[in-house]
Amino acid sequence: MLPTIDVIPFPAAFELFRQDHHTCKRRRKHASWELWRAQQTSSILEEIAVQGRPHLAEFSRCSRSSGVPYFNQRMTEVFSYIPRYTQPSPPPLGRKRALLIGINYTGQRYELRGCNNDIRHILPCLINRWGYDPTDIVQLIDDGCGPPPTKDNILLEMRRLAFYARAGDSMFFYFSGHGGQIRDLDGDEVDGYDEFICPVDYQQSGVINDDEIHEIMVKPLAAGSRLTALFDSCHSGTVLDLPYLYDSGQCKFVDGVTPGARIKKASQAQVVCFSGCGDSEESESVTMPGQPIGGLMTFAFVHVFSCTQTLTFQSKFEQIRAFVRKALPDAKQQPQFSCSSPLDTTLPFYI
Repeated sequence: MLPTIDVIPFPAAFELFRQDHHTCKRRRKHASWELWRAQQTSSILEEIAVQGRPHLAEFSRCSRSSGVPYFNQRMTEVFSYIPRYTQPSPPPLGRKRALLIGINYTGQRYELRGCNNDIRHILPCLINRWGYDPTDIVQLIDDGCGPPPTKDNILLEMRRLAFYARAGDSMFFYFSGHGGQIRDLDGDEVDGYDEFICPVDYQQSGVINDDEIHEIMVKPLAAGSRLTALFDSCHSGTVLDLPYLYDSGQCKFVDGVTPGARIKKASQAQVVCFSGCGDSEESESVTMPGQPIGGLMTFAFVHVFSCTQTLTFQSKFEQIRAFVRKALPDAKQQPQFSCSSPLDTTLPFYI
């Protein structure tokens, strides 16, 4: 059993308001989906299946979502094993670089509101608290002020982030936007579904699934380098396809991929990923006093890592979960943590 952890005090006059389905819900509820690939083309065929309350259909449906409901058919078995633990890396001595992606899908039917704001929430922490140089931070935001977060641009910057990594370097990757799932075709997923993220042009160019993200941004990383990733999107629990998933209930690491894929998904770098929710869950948006609407996971991550410099990993992770529970007690959202090598959770954790 985990010890009782008192959540760090929230900002003054802390109140969170979940807005209605018309304006706030970052990831729409009552929708289930899967995507089919055409047999002889690379196009993705989409159709929407909406469950639940019919009067919310207009707001719950999302063009990223398609297919037949399947969430009640998920595999419940998780293969556990005894991992070899490694020590969380201290603050790196090499270069620090970051890639931040926030997509509101501006002007599209299923537009979001808080994802551009999420970049503005996390950017000051990277620069002022975690030592990142602004010139080494790439931002892809669909606000019309810079390179758009298209599929080609996202994949290009992912490749660059990994290509220039050297021993001692530290990278930070952040994504806020739509996420979902697609049937697993290569047998590496415990639950039978790959996770994916949606670029701004996903309706024309398609989505980016976790197999592709892993091959481009995780696998090529240099030995001795470190990547910290944060996904504030739906169905993002194992979106980096890392071999180890932290089970906070049992205080141990379990399989993040199938045992047969563990070697294939290994990395010579230290890669850690914080996700806003489990693979079958949805991430929420909230508004806080004095702050524009943004992702709940982003608020929690920034608050905990800004206020707790020396806490152990286990304490920080439980603080993040406590923030989410305090903010929205009825939210069906459990932040997740996965990594390329299991960490000693009793040691301090650094970005």
